Amino acid sequence: MKKVLTLAMLIPLALMLVDCGGPPKAKMQDIPEWYLNSPQAEDVIYEAGDAAKMSMALAKEAADSRARDGIARAIEVKVSNMLKNFMQQSGMGDDAEAIEFTSSVSKQVANTVLSGCRITKREMKTKGATFHAYSLAEYNLNSLIRETLNQAKKQKSLYNEAKANLSFDDLEKEIGKLEAVED
Repeated sequence: MKKVLTLAMLIPLALMLVDCGGPPKAKMQDIPEWYLNSPQAEDVIYEAGDAAKMSMALAKEAADSRARDGIARAIEVKVSNMLKNFMQQSGMGDDAEAIEFTSSVSKQVANTVLSGCRITKREMKTKGATFHAYSLAEYNLNSLIRETLNQAKKQKSLYNEAKANLSFDDLEKEIGKLEAVED
């Protein structure tokens, strides 16, 4: 009986000493330096992304996507935020009881065309059956300027086309008035 009791006490202790809390975590020395400290430049935006997956291709794709997503959020992001704060107190003095509840929800959406964005560095690590991909995306701000100018030209062209259509509509109305007078 003593053996069973001792064993029953040692099992929880052993479980506390063994790390059985999910997938293994990367050691800091395994993480690329450029991931922790992305390069800095005045004319380039850099963002890093990572993903740990059972499929190498999926890990690579997810890391690349997360790096591009970081650039898109750096350029343009729409943020919606909601904060709920509830406080209540009942009683007085030492008998007072207070309840407080705070809830915060945030959503970020980016919708940007990244012409010229490219992955400049990538590292793949393995741990057991898991592939951990690290990607570094680069977006030259000259590409952003070109894309903005192209969008402005398209908008100007659309404006001029709409203006021309209105002018033709006005011309047709005037012709209609002249034809009505001639009849």
